Amino acid sequence: MRKIQRAPIEVFNLSFLDIISCAFGAVVMLVLLAKNGEQGTEHGPNNLSLSIQEVLSAQIFIEELQGALSDKQRQLLAALNQSASSTQQLQDLESSIPRAQKTLQQLQDKAQSLRQEIRLANAKLNVPNSTDIPDDDVGGIPTDAQYVIFVIDNSGSMSFGNSWRTVTNVVSDILSNHPQMKGFQIMAADGGFMYPGTEGQWLSDSTSFRKKAIARMASFTGGGSEPEKGISRAIKLYKKKPGKISLYVFGDDYRQSNLDGVVSSITSQNKQADGTAKIRIHGIGFARRQGNSQQYAAFMQAITKRNRGAFVGLNF
Repeated sequence: MRKIQRAPIEVFNLSFLDIISCAFGAVVMLVLLAKNGEQGTEHGPNNLSLSIQEVLSAQIFIEELQGALSDKQRQLLAALNQSASSTQQLQDLESSIPRAQKTLQQLQDKAQSLRQEIRLANAKLNVPNSTDIPDDDVGGIPTDAQYVIFVIDNSGSMSFGNSWRTVTNVVSDILSNHPQMKGFQIMAADGGFMYPGTEGQWLSDSTSFRKKAIARMASFTGGGSEPEKGISRAIKLYKKKPGKISLYVFGDDYRQSNLDGVVSSITSQNKQADGTAKIRIHGIGFARRQGNSQQYAAFMQAITKRNRGAFVGLNF
């Protein structure tokens, strides 16, 4: 049998080189791929932990925003409720204004009516052939005095708000109803003078000075309710002055227990040599629901009857 002759095997032939080249390329490819994989996961597990922390932080921030939003909603609701309450208060106030205006008008009408009553009473007492003695039935006050003294209780009960305005209006009316007046004076019930330094003197009567005196009365407050002191001091300072003098006592309170003794003392001080009263003393009483208005009225009625005067009661 004939042997077949085969070509010798070459280890480093072209196919082998191809395989080696492919293998080398594969290795290079794996290296490159591995490098790319490392770059894509640069932080590895640390990057994942960081992402979780960021998510948790975002959730906390969202919860804080939700809490702030809830607070703002509550504030908005409170503001709306307050606005509604303010609106209701405004409506209540607006509805009360007409009632207040009506009440004010009623008080003004009543004051005007009282002034008219005083004027009518004065007119009746100044008709021709009228006597010099006031008519107790009419309750009027003669206005023939040449000089007028006001002794006014300017304590808190009298000088508060509209009450004091009523007092100043009555003073103005009395001044206007004395056509023969030459001078006047304004004192406090406790004996002080509205114009310090004019004790025992007369304030000159003129239209302009009357207005100034009435305006000054707005600040003439803060005294005590002691009309007996003011009356006694006025008699002491003006009893010997010439001319016809009338003294008007304004008040709503009297607290002395020895009423008869005080009345007798004042009457004795005011008596002239012929036994008549030199200064005609009138009383203007302002009635109140509380206080000693009735005792003041009793005191002044006793004083006026013994000193040629008259007593008129008014309501605040």
